[in-house]
Amino acid sequence: MPRSHWFRSRSPRFARSLCYSVYFSLALIAGMSSGCSDSETADTSKATDDAKLPLTQPGESKPDVNETDAAGAGEGRADAAATARDAAEKGESLAPTSPAAIPDQSTAATKSAMVGEAIPAGEAIPAGEAVPVGTPQPDNQAPNLLTMADPAGANDSVDPKRRQLRANLTPDELHEFLAGADSDIQAIASGASGIQDPKEAFAEMRRISQMKLEAARRLQNHTDANADARSDGARGELQSLSHLAALGDLKSAMELEKLATANLDSDDSRLVTDSRLVLIGFAIESLQNGEADAPQRIVQLVQGLANSDASSDIPAMMVMGQARQVLTQFDHDAEAKAVRNMIIELYADSSDPQIAKMAAQLAGNVQFDEIDNLLQLAIDGESIDTDKWTDAVQALLTASPDLQTVQYLAGAALQFEGLNQQDLAEATYNKLQEQFPDTNTATGQEVQLAIDARKSRVDAIGKTFDPDLKSIDGGELSIADYRGKIVLMPLWAMGFPESLQLIPHLQDLEEQSPDDIAIVGVNLDPAGAPVAEFVRQNKLNFSSYRAESSATAEVPNEVAARFGMVSMPFLVVLDQEGRVASIDYTIAQLQQTLKRLQN
Repeated sequence: MPRSHWFRSRSPRFARSLCYSVYFSLALIAGMSSGCSDSETADTSKATDDAKLPLTQPGESKPDVNETDAAGAGEGRADAAATARDAAEKGESLAPTSPAAIPDQSTAATKSAMVGEAIPAGEAIPAGEAVPVGTPQPDNQAPNLLTMADPAGANDSVDPKRRQLRANLTPDELHEFLAGADSDIQAIASGASGIQDPKEAFAEMRRISQMKLEAARRLQNHTDANADARSDGARGELQSLSHLAALGDLKSAMELEKLATANLDSDDSRLVTDSRLVLIGFAIESLQNGEADAPQRIVQLVQGLANSDASSDIPAMMVMGQARQVLTQFDHDAEAKAVRNMIIELYADSSDPQIAKMAAQLAGNVQFDEIDNLLQLAIDGESIDTDKWTDAVQALLTASPDLQTVQYLAGAALQFEGLNQQDLAEATYNKLQEQFPDTNTATGQEVQLAIDARKSRVDAIGKTFDPDLKSIDGGELSIADYRGKIVLMPLWAMGFPESLQLIPHLQDLEEQSPDDIAIVGVNLDPAGAPVAEFVRQNKLNFSSYRAESSATAEVPNEVAARFGMVSMPFLVVLDQEGRVASIDYTIAQLQQTLKRLQN
């Protein structure tokens, strides 16, 4: 996270750790056993909008290029978000804003590979995920702790819709109160509560956090509470102090650090884990204040987290990623590498591809300089020694055996296929399969997908393609009608505008040789997509088959699988007899294919 996102501080101490506390208290709110609902990770991935066509969705006007779309924010939150941003710029206090997104980096290396004469590269499928990160703001005045009265002493002006803490609650009722308080805080922080004024939202979050702290302490000390309930109370106390610290209460921040340190000796493993998360935040603050032993403390705390039962939790992974990033920012490379290695060891081979992808992002970018240079030489037409390339691949896999590296190398192998350097492609696939043989892991599955796709591409060459599919408008469409012409067949989807980036070039080729070249596309959008209207609005004046995709089918799209399509844009070239002559990824390769077929 950029440093500017941490805190606009007007307090001398705890400023940065306070922001970390809001990250902890909001990101982990669902993980507490006090009963809150599961948090959601917003998916802010979007198809890129840099296609060389004026692509629009049916029934929509084209958005202004300066317009921003808050991830996951509905129209009802727009005004509140704008107000909050304005207040932040003025240095005013406000409640934490909606979570921001860490941009997906999983396809950056592949894009860097597709340079020079390459067809513009699109996103790999699927697109990346977002990681919630808090963006708190301080307040000048710390609240008085626990200055609450029971309803009996309250006046009649209290809003009955506001959550109140009654006296003499049972353990179950206190547990329920903690859950409700968590839900209220989440609703206010996300803008879903309907509170429009940032100061009002801030005050209400503080009030609820104070009541939650009181309820947590009551639960810990309740004579009828069992061991699990007392544990919930202890964890609720820690979390409540985190809320209050994040809202600018320095007294709560000091109490939080003291309590978290004491909790490390607890027999409650969940409480110990929560306390480690808090202490990592304080260690980060110490690092930023220049304390010499802070990097080692961060590594020790992360190591304890990695060795705990919570090491499989997404919040733990996110905290490790935050620690690695700050260590890197302050040039503590050895400690950052140690944390990075823990992230890779714990999560890089997860059976869940989304966790593996998130781990690759949080572990940070690897320097691909040597292998990038070799790939660029190959693109420029230089001869690359296979052994030298294989050694570079092995070095990269040793340094970073994660999903991001797998995707990068699979993209490089695809590029070699496009350059007709099959020995380098083969060496790359062999190294990947050797390194990741377990297809039950996300990395192993990615490797197997790349290898299977390559086999499909090889098997497709020379085969006739004349599918029993309707056209986009429901009419009959047959490749036989194009016999005698070279057919340029882009596989595309309105949901992936980058799949149409090469269309202008194909249209130029068709216009130059209308008697020899024709364009016939294959649309891959799912059933129900308004493809025909999309074609009309964007003036896509070429015929296309309609090959519907299904997210629930074992093979999502038979046509895409037949040609081994793993990224977009993607072009199949049919010869004059309707046979697959080539599957091309670069303009230079396409030009060679046309030269061969036209002679």
